[in-house]
Amino acid sequence: MPSQMLMLLALPLTLSLAGLEWWHFRRDNKYNFTDSMVSILMGGSYVLLAEGFMVLAVVVPVFEWVYSFRLTTLPITPWSLLLLFVLVDFCFYIFHLSAHRIRLFWAVHEVHHASEYFNFTVAFRQSLLYAVAGVYAFFLPALLLGFPPEWVLTLLAANMTMQIFVHTQWVGQLPAPIEWLFNTPSNHRVHHGRNPRYIDRNMGGVLMVWDHIFGTYAAEDPAEPPEYGVVRQIHSSNLVTLTFHELVAICRDVARPGPLGQRLKHLWGPPEWQRDGAVSSDAGAAQVSIDARRAS
Repeated sequence: MPSQMLMLLALPLTLSLAGLEWWHFRRDNKYNFTDSMVSILMGGSYVLLAEGFMVLAVVVPVFEWVYSFRLTTLPITPWSLLLLFVLVDFCFYIFHLSAHRIRLFWAVHEVHHASEYFNFTVAFRQSLLYAVAGVYAFFLPALLLGFPPEWVLTLLAANMTMQIFVHTQWVGQLPAPIEWLFNTPSNHRVHHGRNPRYIDRNMGGVLMVWDHIFGTYAAEDPAEPPEYGVVRQIHSSNLVTLTFHELVAICRDVARPGPLGQRLKHLWGPPEWQRDGAVSSDAGAAQVSIDARRAS
């Protein structure tokens, strides 16, 4: 499919940019060999298995089935593609916000935030579980409106590919109108920061418009550089641990005795939520309080 080809073509370009970035920062601590190799391995596995096999085996059949219930059939023109691009970006914002505020989705998305570094190789760090975790359901409205599945997936792949280039400390803050409208390296550094004022901010994929509309935008403050990673660092280079540790922690919390509704809330509650009097047993649930997360 065109979407998979686009992702594959982006790999050598990203690796080349990462090599140039490493050379530029070779005397700084912006890169760690082990961390970057883990990110690259996870990215390769993601493209080959998740984007390759799982999307074709799981996502495409579901998308085609949903598309059969479309309200209309929209022709593919430059204007309809522009509309689809904006719609996909909005759907990505809703997914991304949910991935930070619903613990089951966070268990998948946290893989991307686990690195304590911020460079082009971090863009590779994705979870194999995306295709089977229900995240593609956020893009079903585009199908029901009449956009063909292959174009929805292609525009989503284009959106994700464009996001690769914001994973860098090489580029400073850009002119204010650009920072306001688009996801930039500065805006995305904020998103990857674990500082309380930066947590759950700047969720947009390509556009920052949604963050301004829904109040999730925060500008990078030169006086407070982002500290990268999750609130409780994982400190692991094991790909299995990075992929599954939060899911295992959710299972432990759900298995603890208590009312069924409270136990199941560990699935859909925010990552930092714990039952009254409970002690956190995992990295995700150890996030700072909601008030601190929302602090500006």
